Amino acid sequence: MDRVKDFIASYLTGFLSILLVLNVIIIFFSMMGITWQQFLQFTSNMTTLISDSSHYILHDSHQTGTDDLHVIRRVSGVVADPNIKLVCSDETFAQAAAKVRPGVVSITCDVFRSDGNSVGATSFDDPAPNLSILGGIGSGIIVEKSGYILTCYHMVATATNIYVIPFGYEEKKYKAKITAIDETLNLAILKINCPYPLKEVCLGDSGMIEIADLVLAIGNPFGLEQSVTHGVISDSQRDLMIKGRIYRDMIQTDAPINKGSSGGALVNMSGEVIGINMAIYSSTGVYNGISFALPINQAKQLLAKNLNISTF
Repeated sequence: MDRVKDFIASYLTGFLSILLVLNVIIIFFSMMGITWQQFLQFTSNMTTLISDSSHYILHDSHQTGTDDLHVIRRVSGVVADPNIKLVCSDETFAQAAAKVRPGVVSITCDVFRSDGNSVGATSFDDPAPNLSILGGIGSGIIVEKSGYILTCYHMVATATNIYVIPFGYEEKKYKAKITAIDETLNLAILKINCPYPLKEVCLGDSGMIEIADLVLAIGNPFGLEQSVTHGVISDSQRDLMIKGRIYRDMIQTDAPINKGSSGGALVNMSGEVIGINMAIYSSTGVYNGISFALPINQAKQLLAKNLNISTF
Protein backbone atom coordinates (compact mmCIF):
# COMPACT_ATOMS: atom_id res chain seq x y z
CA MET A 1 0.00 0.00 0.00
CA ASP A 2 2.86 2.33 0.83
CA ARG A 3 4.38 1.61 -2.61
CA VAL A 4 1.13 2.66 -4.30
CA LYS A 5 1.03 5.87 -2.32
CA ASP A 6 4.67 6.61 -3.20
CA PHE A 7 3.97 5.93 -6.89
CA ILE A 8 0.92 8.21 -6.95
CA ALA A 9 2.84 10.91 -5.07
CA SER A 10 5.75 10.68 -7.53
CA TYR A 11 3.38 10.73 -10.51
CA LEU A 12 1.51 13.77 -9.20
CA THR A 13 4.79 15.53 -8.44
CA GLY A 14 6.04 14.92 -11.98
CA PHE A 15 2.74 16.00 -13.50
CA LEU A 16 2.67 19.19 -11.45
CA SER A 17 6.26 19.89 -12.48
CA ILE A 18 5.32 19.55 -16.16
CA LEU A 19 2.36 21.88 -15.68
CA LEU A 20 4.62 24.38 -13.94
CA VAL A 21 7.13 24.30 -16.82
CA LEU A 22 4.35 24.71 -19.39
CA ASN A 23 2.94 27.59 -17.41
CA VAL A 24 6.32 29.30 -17.39
CA ILE A 25 6.68 28.77 -21.18
CA ILE A 26 3.21 30.18 -21.82
CA ILE A 27 3.97 33.24 -19.71
CA PHE A 28 7.29 33.73 -21.56
CA PHE A 29 5.73 33.52 -25.06
CA SER A 30 2.87 35.78 -23.93
CA MET A 31 5.41 38.39 -22.92
CA MET A 32 7.03 38.00 -26.37
CA GLY A 33 3.66 38.51 -28.09
CA ILE A 34 3.50 34.92 -29.40
CA THR A 35 0.12 33.19 -29.18
CA TRP A 36 -0.41 29.55 -28.21
CA GLN A 37 -1.40 28.70 -31.78
CA GLN A 38 1.79 30.26 -33.13
CA PHE A 39 3.81 28.30 -30.62
CA LEU A 40 2.20 25.03 -31.75
CA GLN A 41 2.87 25.95 -35.41
CA PHE A 42 6.52 26.72 -34.58
CA THR A 43 6.86 23.34 -32.86
CA SER A 44 5.33 21.58 -35.86
CA ASN A 45 7.68 23.38 -38.27
CA MET A 46 10.72 22.50 -36.20
CA THR A 47 9.67 18.84 -36.12
CA THR A 48 9.23 18.81 -39.92
CA LEU A 49 12.58 20.57 -40.49
CA ILE A 50 14.45 18.07 -38.30
CA SER A 51 12.79 15.00 -39.78
CA ASP A 52 13.21 16.05 -43.46
CA SER A 53 16.77 17.03 -44.45
CA SER A 54 15.68 18.36 -47.85
CA HIS A 55 14.33 21.46 -46.12
CA TYR A 56 17.88 22.52 -45.43
CA ILE A 57 18.23 23.25 -49.19
CA LEU A 58 14.74 23.71 -50.65
CA HIS A 59 12.98 26.53 -48.88
CA ASP A 60 9.77 26.78 -50.87
CA SER A 61 8.35 26.35 -54.33
CA HIS A 62 5.29 27.58 -56.15
CA GLN A 63 3.70 27.03 -59.53
CA THR A 64 3.30 30.15 -61.66
CA GLY A 65 1.39 28.56 -64.53
CA THR A 66 -0.25 25.38 -65.67
CA ASP A 67 2.84 24.30 -67.61
CA ASP A 68 5.62 26.20 -65.85
CA LEU A 69 6.97 25.14 -62.48
CA HIS A 70 8.98 28.01 -61.06
CA VAL A 71 11.22 27.14 -58.14
CA ILE A 72 13.00 29.67 -55.95
CA ARG A 73 15.92 28.20 -54.03
CA ARG A 74 17.36 29.81 -50.95
CA VAL A 75 20.72 28.35 -50.01
CA SER A 76 22.44 29.73 -46.92
CA GLY A 77 20.32 32.88 -47.16
CA VAL A 78 21.07 33.47 -50.88
CA VAL A 79 18.11 33.50 -53.28
CA ALA A 80 18.74 31.85 -56.67
CA ASP A 81 16.07 32.84 -59.21
CA PRO A 82 16.39 32.88 -63.04
CA ASN A 83 14.28 36.07 -63.15
CA ILE A 84 16.85 38.02 -61.14
CA LYS A 85 19.04 39.90 -63.64
CA LEU A 86 21.51 42.77 -63.57
CA VAL A 87 20.01 46.15 -64.45
CA CYS A 88 21.15 47.35 -67.91
CA SER A 89 22.95 44.05 -68.46
CA ASP A 90 22.15 44.25 -72.19
CA GLU A 91 23.90 47.58 -72.75
CA THR A 92 27.14 48.97 -71.33
CA PHE A 93 28.99 52.25 -71.76
CA ALA A 94 31.36 50.55 -74.19
CA GLN A 95 28.55 49.11 -76.33
CA ALA A 96 26.64 52.39 -76.46
CA ALA A 97 29.77 54.37 -77.36
CA ALA A 98 30.78 51.85 -80.04
CA LYS A 99 27.45 52.35 -81.82
CA VAL A 100 27.80 56.14 -82.05
CA ARG A 101 31.53 56.98 -82.24
CA PRO A 102 31.87 56.11 -85.96
CA GLY A 103 29.07 58.59 -86.67
CA VAL A 104 30.71 61.53 -84.86
CA VAL A 105 32.99 63.71 -86.99
CA SER A 106 35.56 66.37 -86.30
CA ILE A 107 35.00 69.79 -87.86
CA THR A 108 37.77 72.27 -88.57
CA CYS A 109 38.32 75.38 -90.66
CA ASP A 110 40.98 77.75 -91.93
CA VAL A 111 39.85 80.76 -89.92
CA PHE A 112 37.47 81.11 -86.98
CA ARG A 113 36.38 84.51 -85.65
CA SER A 114 35.20 84.40 -82.04
CA ASP A 115 32.59 86.93 -80.96
CA GLY A 116 33.87 86.94 -77.37
CA ASN A 117 31.52 85.01 -75.11
CA SER A 118 31.00 86.46 -71.67
CA VAL A 119 32.54 84.34 -68.94
CA GLY A 120 30.35 83.51 -65.94
CA ALA A 121 27.12 83.10 -67.91
CA THR A 122 25.42 80.37 -69.86
CA SER A 123 27.00 80.41 -73.30
CA PHE A 124 27.81 78.31 -76.32
CA ASP A 125 31.09 76.49 -75.92
CA ASP A 126 32.74 78.39 -78.76
CA PRO A 127 36.10 77.01 -79.83
CA ALA A 128 39.16 79.11 -79.16
CA PRO A 129 40.98 80.31 -82.29
CA ASN A 130 44.01 78.13 -81.53
CA LEU A 131 41.87 74.98 -81.62
CA SER A 132 42.42 74.80 -85.36
CA ILE A 133 46.04 73.97 -84.54
CA LEU A 134 44.87 70.99 -82.46
CA GLY A 135 42.93 69.64 -85.43
CA GLY A 136 39.37 70.84 -84.96
CA ILE A 137 36.98 73.55 -83.84
CA GLY A 138 34.02 71.33 -83.03
CA SER A 139 31.98 68.22 -83.70
CA GLY A 140 29.09 66.95 -85.77
CA ILE A 141 27.02 63.82 -86.29
CA ILE A 142 26.42 61.96 -89.54
CA VAL A 143 22.67 61.87 -90.22
CA GLU A 144 22.81 60.49 -93.77
CA LYS A 145 25.44 58.14 -95.19
CA SER A 146 25.84 60.16 -98.39
CA GLY A 147 27.59 62.90 -96.41
CA TYR A 148 25.10 65.04 -94.48
CA ILE A 149 26.34 66.28 -91.12
CA LEU A 150 24.29 67.93 -88.34
CA THR A 151 26.16 70.41 -86.16
CA CYS A 152 25.78 73.70 -84.26
CA TYR A 153 25.29 76.86 -86.29
CA HIS A 154 27.25 79.12 -83.91
CA MET A 155 30.34 77.01 -84.58
CA VAL A 156 30.35 77.39 -88.36
CA ALA A 157 28.65 80.78 -88.72
CA THR A 158 31.94 82.70 -88.57
CA ALA A 159 34.21 79.97 -89.93
CA THR A 160 36.02 80.25 -93.24
CA ASN A 161 36.63 77.14 -95.37
CA ILE A 162 34.96 74.42 -93.29
CA TYR A 163 36.29 70.87 -93.36
CA VAL A 164 34.98 67.58 -91.95
CA ILE A 165 37.16 64.68 -90.81
CA PRO A 166 35.22 61.37 -90.55
CA PHE A 167 36.23 58.93 -87.85
CA GLY A 168 37.53 55.41 -88.38
CA TYR A 169 38.94 55.90 -91.85
CA GLU A 170 42.21 57.20 -93.22
CA GLU A 171 42.42 60.73 -91.87
CA LYS A 172 41.42 63.14 -94.58
CA LYS A 173 39.69 66.49 -94.59
CA TYR A 174 36.66 66.90 -96.83
CA LYS A 175 35.52 70.35 -97.82
CA ALA A 176 32.05 71.03 -96.44
CA LYS A 177 29.33 73.44 -97.44
CA ILE A 178 26.39 74.66 -95.36
CA THR A 179 23.14 73.43 -96.93
CA ALA A 180 20.64 74.50 -94.27
CA ILE A 181 20.51 76.45 -91.01
CA ASP A 182 18.03 77.12 -88.23
CA GLU A 183 19.24 80.00 -86.09
CA THR A 184 16.32 79.60 -83.68
CA LEU A 185 17.66 76.15 -82.78
CA ASN A 186 21.34 76.98 -83.39
CA LEU A 187 21.61 74.14 -85.92
CA ALA A 188 23.29 73.75 -89.30
CA ILE A 189 23.45 70.95 -91.85
CA LEU A 190 26.72 70.42 -93.71
CA LYS A 191 27.34 68.37 -96.85
CA ILE A 192 30.59 66.67 -97.85
CA ASN A 193 31.38 64.57 -100.91
CA CYS A 194 32.93 61.37 -99.62
CA PRO A 195 33.95 58.46 -101.91
CA TYR A 196 32.59 55.87 -99.48
CA PRO A 197 29.30 55.61 -97.52
CA LEU A 198 29.53 57.05 -94.04
CA LYS A 199 28.28 55.47 -90.82
CA GLU A 200 25.20 57.37 -89.77
CA VAL A 201 24.03 57.58 -86.16
CA CYS A 202 20.74 56.26 -84.84
CA LEU A 203 18.44 59.02 -83.63
CA GLY A 204 16.50 58.28 -80.45
CA ASP A 205 13.42 59.84 -78.88
CA SER A 206 14.41 62.65 -76.53
CA GLY A 207 10.83 62.77 -75.29
CA MET A 208 11.42 59.48 -73.49
CA ILE A 209 14.32 60.62 -71.32
CA GLU A 210 13.94 60.85 -67.55
CA ILE A 211 15.81 62.65 -64.82
CA ALA A 212 18.90 60.69 -63.67
CA ASP A 213 19.12 58.61 -66.89
CA LEU A 214 22.72 57.69 -67.73
CA VAL A 215 24.12 59.41 -70.82
CA LEU A 216 27.36 59.68 -72.79
CA ALA A 217 28.76 62.79 -74.45
CA ILE A 218 30.85 62.13 -77.57
CA GLY A 219 32.74 64.86 -79.35
CA ASN A 220 36.10 66.55 -79.95
CA PRO A 221 36.91 68.70 -76.90
CA PHE A 222 40.08 70.74 -77.47
CA GLY A 223 40.55 68.90 -80.74
CA LEU A 224 40.74 65.45 -79.11
CA GLU A 225 38.70 63.40 -81.58
CA GLN A 226 35.81 61.18 -80.47
CA SER A 227 36.36 61.65 -76.74
CA VAL A 228 33.71 59.97 -74.57
CA THR A 229 32.50 61.25 -71.20
CA HIS A 230 29.51 60.19 -69.13
CA GLY A 231 27.00 61.60 -66.67
CA VAL A 232 23.29 61.75 -65.94
CA ILE A 233 20.31 63.79 -67.08
CA SER A 234 20.03 66.61 -64.53
CA ASP A 235 16.96 68.25 -66.10
CA SER A 236 15.04 67.74 -69.32
CA GLN A 237 13.18 71.05 -69.70
CA ARG A 238 15.62 73.85 -69.00
CA ASP A 239 14.90 77.19 -70.70
CA LEU A 240 18.09 79.17 -71.44
CA MET A 241 18.86 82.70 -72.58
CA ILE A 242 21.99 82.67 -74.74
CA LYS A 243 23.12 85.76 -76.64
CA GLY A 244 19.67 87.30 -76.42
CA ARG A 245 17.82 84.24 -77.73
CA ILE A 246 15.73 81.83 -75.65
CA TYR A 247 16.29 78.10 -76.18
CA ARG A 248 13.51 76.07 -74.61
CA ASP A 249 13.41 72.58 -73.09
CA MET A 250 17.17 72.09 -73.22
CA ILE A 251 18.65 68.95 -71.67
CA GLN A 252 20.89 69.66 -68.68
CA THR A 253 23.56 67.09 -67.86
CA ASP A 254 26.71 66.77 -65.80
CA ALA A 255 28.49 64.91 -68.61
CA PRO A 256 31.64 66.97 -69.33
CA ILE A 257 31.32 69.14 -72.45
CA ASN A 258 34.17 71.47 -73.36
CA LYS A 259 35.31 73.78 -76.15
CA GLY A 260 35.18 71.73 -79.32
CA SER A 261 32.36 69.50 -78.08
CA SER A 262 29.66 71.61 -79.74
CA GLY A 263 27.73 69.62 -82.31
CA GLY A 264 28.67 66.31 -80.72
CA ALA A 265 26.26 63.62 -79.60
CA LEU A 266 24.49 63.13 -76.29
CA VAL A 267 23.78 59.40 -76.23
CA ASN A 268 21.50 57.13 -74.19
CA MET A 269 22.46 53.65 -73.02
CA SER A 270 20.87 52.10 -76.11
CA GLY A 271 23.39 53.85 -78.33
CA GLU A 272 20.89 56.41 -79.67
CA VAL A 273 21.51 60.13 -80.07
CA ILE A 274 19.07 62.03 -77.88
CA GLY A 275 20.68 65.46 -77.98
CA ILE A 276 23.19 67.79 -79.67
CA ASN A 277 25.83 69.07 -77.25
CA MET A 278 25.72 72.84 -77.37
CA ALA A 279 26.36 74.98 -74.29
CA ILE A 280 27.90 75.17 -70.83
CA TYR A 281 27.55 77.25 -67.68
CA SER A 282 30.96 78.14 -66.41
CA SER A 283 32.85 80.84 -64.58
CA THR A 284 36.09 79.83 -66.28
CA GLY A 285 35.06 79.21 -69.88
CA VAL A 286 35.55 75.44 -69.57
CA TYR A 287 33.45 72.63 -68.07
CA ASN A 288 32.30 73.43 -64.55
CA GLY A 289 29.80 70.64 -63.90
CA ILE A 290 26.84 71.93 -65.94
CA SER A 291 26.33 71.25 -69.65
CA PHE A 292 23.40 71.61 -72.04
CA ALA A 293 22.25 69.80 -75.17
CA LEU A 294 19.45 70.48 -77.64
CA PRO A 295 16.89 67.62 -77.62
CA ILE A 296 17.17 65.65 -80.85
CA ASN A 297 13.39 65.76 -81.35
CA GLN A 298 13.69 69.51 -81.96
CA ALA A 299 16.21 68.84 -84.73
CA LYS A 300 14.15 66.19 -86.51
CA GLN A 301 11.89 68.72 -88.28
CA LEU A 302 14.90 70.49 -89.78
CA LEU A 303 16.31 67.16 -90.97
CA ALA A 304 13.01 66.02 -92.44
CA LYS A 305 12.49 69.28 -94.28
CA ASN A 306 15.94 69.49 -95.83
CA LEU A 307 16.87 65.85 -96.34
CA ASN A 308 13.40 64.61 -97.36
CA ILE A 309 13.77 61.51 -95.19
CA SER A 310 10.40 60.55 -93.69
CA THR A 311 11.93 58.48 -90.91
CA PHE A 312 13.01 61.68 -89.20
